[in-house]
Amino acid sequence: MPAAVITSKNYKKEIKRCKLPVLLSFRAEKGVSSFLLSKTIEELSEELNGKIKVGVVNSEPDNSELIKAYNINVFPITVLIKNGVVTERIVGILDKKSFLKVLSQFFINTQ
Repeated sequence: MPAAVITSKNYKKEIKRCKLPVLLSFRAEKGVSSFLLSKTIEELSEELNGKIKVGVVNSEPDNSELIKAYNINVFPITVLIKNGVVTERIVGILDKKSFLKVLSQFFINTQ
């Protein structure tokens, strides 16, 4: 399943009420780093479908409240959330293997 595009309008339904752990990637649509990270995020979404909710938040003005709520001041940044609490913040790019390692340390069995 592809990563869900999260906006200020659908955040409550898609993320806040989600029972699964959440990987939420904040990205600048025109940023090179964000572009490079997007493939990894999509791969994680497909591979971990049902174990984790994967969402992406684009740096659009409509999402400014959401970006502010998570104190995002650089892109890309990925936030890991469990039971509504941010457990980890990852600034920049990680490869898929590194993401899987971080995810396994914090809340899911990635096998």
